[in-house]
Amino acid sequence: MAVIGRAAAVANIFGIHVSGLLAWLMWLFIHLIYIVEFKSRISVFVQWGFEYLTFSRGARLITGEAPADPTAQASTMSNRSDTK
Repeated sequence: MAVIGRAAAVANIFGIHVSGLLAWLMWLFIHLIYIVEFKSRISVFVQWGFEYLTFSRGARLITGEAPADPTAQASTMSNRSDTK
């Protein structure tokens, strides 16, 4: 299963190819089922609904804390390449 856009996805389930809105709804349902608590499921469902209706684009990836000084990170990266 893979989501490729708003109300668009593709899936291959037991050899059957599904695409479009039906695959997207299947993806939504399956991901909601894997959330453990009922209260959390409702919360996520409401949040996803709000995001969908308002065309909001939230952060999808959190990689860690940002450095205090971005130029310090750049100089550290250039020093590493000099040592190779």
